[in-house]
Amino acid sequence: MKKGNLLLDAGIVGLALFATIFGAGNLVFPPILGLTAGTDWVPATLGLLLSGIVLPVLGTWAVNCVGDHAKFLTYHVSPNFYTILTCCSVLLVCVGSTLPRVGATTHEVGVQSIFPNCPIWVTVTIFFAVTYYFARERESVIDKVGKYLTPALVVIIGIILVKGIITPIGEIADPVLAKPFVSSILEGYKVGDLTTTLMLAHVFIYALEEKGYIGADLKKGVFMAGIVCIVVMSAIYVALTYIGATGGSLYPADISRTALLSGIALNIFGKTGQVGLGIVVALACLTTSVTLAASAAAFFVDLCRTKFGVQISYKWLIRGICVFCAVAGTFGVTNIINYVTPIFLTIYPPLIVLTVLGFVDKWIPNDGIYKGAVYTSTFFGFLDGVIAVFPNFTGLYDVLSYIPLFTDGFGWVIPSLAMGVIMGIVYRGKPRNYCPKTEDRLAL
Repeated sequence: MKKGNLLLDAGIVGLALFATIFGAGNLVFPPILGLTAGTDWVPATLGLLLSGIVLPVLGTWAVNCVGDHAKFLTYHVSPNFYTILTCCSVLLVCVGSTLPRVGATTHEVGVQSIFPNCPIWVTVTIFFAVTYYFARERESVIDKVGKYLTPALVVIIGIILVKGIITPIGEIADPVLAKPFVSSILEGYKVGDLTTTLMLAHVFIYALEEKGYIGADLKKGVFMAGIVCIVVMSAIYVALTYIGATGGSLYPADISRTALLSGIALNIFGKTGQVGLGIVVALACLTTSVTLAASAAAFFVDLCRTKFGVQISYKWLIRGICVFCAVAGTFGVTNIINYVTPIFLTIYPPLIVLTVLGFVDKWIPNDGIYKGAVYTSTFFGFLDGVIAVFPNFTGLYDVLSYIPLFTDGFGWVIPSLAMGVIMGIVYRGKPRNYCPKTEDRLAL
């Protein structure tokens, strides 16, 4: 296939990557973080940028370092680790929380501020009907998102954010958030974007491959796409966090995330601002919903075909996912976030470890390092999830508190590093296992 303009093509893919990442959580988390961080909003923003933007893009780059699919990264842990990890991610995170959350956010921040008497089931039904319309054709998802939905999203939210920065809505208050940098890193977990980018890295890599880029050009294009995503997302995050901080004199620290975002829009542009925000929320949530729903359906189509020899319909899966998420979305944003927090605490540590190992893969002598570090981080992440679900389980907390960095939320780091080294010694001299290349696309 003839190559086009790499800068232009990478820009389109980068905007699609941004649109996929930028959804409900990215809108509702920064303002509340700014509000609670107050005068410490800068370190809080830096922590959120690290875990909420830089880390997810690093996940895409890490996959590109070892191949064109996350399977080439996870294969070093176990041939079946990708399937297990992705099934958990798709079922618990993607279909179980992220998709219902974007539908619920569209209602609570967008529709409800304009039509306060509209029931949530009406909103989520329409939202997922539109999601199905855009996602029903598997091959054209990225171009639709990158060319049409994202530019409209960027323009509208840019107008609101510029106005909010030029004319602050209030005064920045004293912080009520302890350890703003560390707390904001953990808050970035709840957005779940690293899960998304690792699961979907191949989508964006394939998009450039299909435009004719291979080898060094492909790696350069993926890097450029990531930079585009980081720049656009960082500008929005910084603005949202600052505007949230300026609301310290207007809103209590315990205000709900969606109520704060809606109130900010009302203060910036009045009722017009709320309407504009409603459009932004709908577009941001829709871009995430379309890509995730399409990828979830594609994953299960390929899983059934390759593992079980069963052909299932992509369109029927998309329909089933949209119906389920429409029902789950009626539970509301807060309930969905509370449900998913322990899941992210469990799944994020091994994803971070995989991302780091992907960058240094060519210097790793054997797969023991992967196995030791990933399995250990998964175990300690699971313990963090248990404590989140059972906060009164003080005995477990007291024992784990002896581990360095545990009280800051990173108790998995030192044990994972140590076990990675130990298993690397145990596996010394053993050959590495590499995922076999296939002409089949492994997923969407």
